[in-house]
Amino acid sequence: MLNDTKIKQLKPTDKMYRVADHSGLCLEVRTTGAKLWRFRYRFLGKASMLSLGEYPVVTLAAARQKVAEQKLLLDQNIDPSKFKQEEKAKAKMDAESEFKEVAFSWYESKKNKRSESFRLIVEKTFERDLFPAFGHKNIKTITPYDLLKMQKDTIKRVSKQMNRGTGESTAIRNRQIVNSIFNYAIANLLCDSNPCASLGQTVERPAKDTARPMTTEEQAMFNSALEKSRSTEMVKNAIKLLMYSMMRSIEICRLKWDWVDLDKKLITVPPATKEQLDKGERNIKMNRVHLVPLSKQMIKIIENQRLQSNDEYVFCSVFNKTKIMNKTTINRALASMGYQTLTAHDFRATASTILHELGYSSEWIELQLAHVDRNAVRGTYNHAQNLDERRKMMQDWCDLVDSW
Repeated sequence: MLNDTKIKQLKPTDKMYRVADHSGLCLEVRTTGAKLWRFRYRFLGKASMLSLGEYPVVTLAAARQKVAEQKLLLDQNIDPSKFKQEEKAKAKMDAESEFKEVAFSWYESKKNKRSESFRLIVEKTFERDLFPAFGHKNIKTITPYDLLKMQKDTIKRVSKQMNRGTGESTAIRNRQIVNSIFNYAIANLLCDSNPCASLGQTVERPAKDTARPMTTEEQAMFNSALEKSRSTEMVKNAIKLLMYSMMRSIEICRLKWDWVDLDKKLITVPPATKEQLDKGERNIKMNRVHLVPLSKQMIKIIENQRLQSNDEYVFCSVFNKTKIMNKTTINRALASMGYQTLTAHDFRATASTILHELGYSSEWIELQLAHVDRNAVRGTYNHAQNLDERRKMMQDWCDLVDSW
């Protein structure tokens, strides 16, 4: 029989050799000096050998315990080698069936066909809410209760963050992502049912806040607050152009130099290409041509951006010049200026309200806002009309903003 002293005295030779302990246990000494535990046994009359690990990671006592476990399998007419292979395969299958692994597989199948914003949302959803909740659980064992708890935890997390809402919309979006992952898993025979099916009305989407015009107090502090802001010059320029142009924040963030014609004093936002649409991207909400006449102030901002941004986009990410600016950057900058409840979308409501009060044509204002004309035929032709009138309106509006 072996003991630790004898084992330590075993030296490598020019050939591998084995030293027996008892009950089929032996220690294999390699030419490299490595010492490996082996269990020799017979099953259905056939001699076999099973690896039990390396000494001293697996101690003598542990090796003897492993032998006892293998003998119990033999007493049940189970081949230890086959049992080990099956357990290894099961462990591999269980690992591949972890929600985290299935989610990554689903994501890989989607990400190249979707927008960068989609990819960012999914990655953050994984990190913040889904993986902490049940990332390491086998997807087959995830229950409706697990999803319900994830939704509650999401709402709790978001509600603690300043200016991020109460969290219901995020929780619903998280559930929609999980639902898509489970449908993918079912299609790939990784599970049989979708626990999201019973959670349809467990979280109610909050009432949508409508855009509101700025108060006179908010208007009065706008220019000085923006000037004193610690935001970068590029973010300040984006906020100014939003206020001046009446464009949506996503239209500003995706604004390309190719769309700007300073000689004609005009921005032409084109509809998204088929490739963009396949990725879930749009240049403008209703995906149609939008013409934006430029005022003197707007031209000055755009010219200044030549020094701030990259060769493709008028506004780029503050942290990575190869990417577009994130629209949340603007709302965060507004919050830092003291506008805790004001969003970029409220600029459009402000301009619309004031210009209507000043007697400007509703048709011109709606065209500037890129709102869809309810008359489909008229809407098809109106997008290119009233440019001169709208340019004068926009110049008057920008002068008014400067006077605040």
